[in-house]
Amino acid sequence: MIKYAQFILIIMCLLLISCTAPVAERNKSGKIIAMSPGIVETLFFLGSGDDIIGTSGHCSYPEAAKEIPVVGGISELNYEFVLTAKPDAVFLMPSQDHITQKLDKFGIKSVTVPQESLEDILNSFLVIGKQLGKEKRASAIKDSLELVLNSYRKPAGPLKVLISAGREYGSRVSYIYSNGRNGFLNDIITLLGHENVLETSIPYPKIGTEAIMALNPDIILDLVPDTNMPDVTKLLDDWEFFKNTEAWKNGRIYIIGGSHTTVPGPRIFDFIKELKEKGL
Repeated sequence: MIKYAQFILIIMCLLLISCTAPVAERNKSGKIIAMSPGIVETLFFLGSGDDIIGTSGHCSYPEAAKEIPVVGGISELNYEFVLTAKPDAVFLMPSQDHITQKLDKFGIKSVTVPQESLEDILNSFLVIGKQLGKEKRASAIKDSLELVLNSYRKPAGPLKVLISAGREYGSRVSYIYSNGRNGFLNDIITLLGHENVLETSIPYPKIGTEAIMALNPDIILDLVPDTNMPDVTKLLDDWEFFKNTEAWKNGRIYIIGGSHTTVPGPRIFDFIKELKEKGL
């Protein structure tokens, strides 16, 4: 099995090799607008963060991303800014197709970047890298990350996992926004040999205490994207009402803080590493 330190060494070596590409190949980014945090993080990871002139907001990583002007949101874009700035490309999520249609009318190039599944996240390096003229670097990163993921892969086992991707923190759990059997969070559970206890295709359903008790998961992953929480370990007390569940009785309720747990970009692989280190 590949250790994470070996993985980092592989990435660094491959990036060094890819950086020997001709300068013209590596500087075709131009001015970019990136309409999701995951796309922003991927652009920075590929070395094109300085080319981003606008984002959709909620982009907190890396620190430099916080300084980029917000020019829209999930469902809207400041077209006056776009027409004035004349970006070389606007990177969008598939759900923002209505923005793509308007940009087409203005003659502004848009690039759709799916990042819904783990496979999508891997392939997003290739999609973005092609536009940036950094195909070699993107391919090297994608292949290396795929190698690490395969080293983490475990056969299916009997443990059932419940994901909490959002709730009221610091008070007794009365509801959670969970994750159905689709998307990258579900893919991570499957990769690690477990099964999502929630049998639904709805991406982020809201479920209450009775449903959680009835599901009786073996493992609960309580994701806390807000990094301003004072002490995520104290949030375990919020789950005391569920002391009769297998997850509580076996000490398998994991509180994991950080935006890397829910943003579908390069740091999702840090999240998987964190889960492995916890014994999942």
